Amino acid sequence: MTEASNAGMPLADLVRASRLPDLAERKRIRETAGVSLRRMGEALGVTEGTIWNWENGRDGPSMENAVRYRELLEQLSEAVKAPS
Repeated sequence: MTEASNAGMPLADLVRASRLPDLAERKRIRETAGVSLRRMGEALGVTEGTIWNWENGRDGPSMENAVRYRELLEQLSEAVKAPS
């Protein structure tokens, strides 16, 4: 889902879609997938420091970034579960 597609999403759906796993789970998913903070940031268009902040509760993503972050975390989680 892109930011443009988020624009037409009803607010309640956007709020639901922006709910993130807890802090430890975010980090666990990223590390289990073997993805660096830098790579995750590049994929989301933010800095590695921003990802670190999101994983450590120092800051949180905007609603639109939270939707994209959640989608990426779900994709990574599925990728590590998939048989090779």
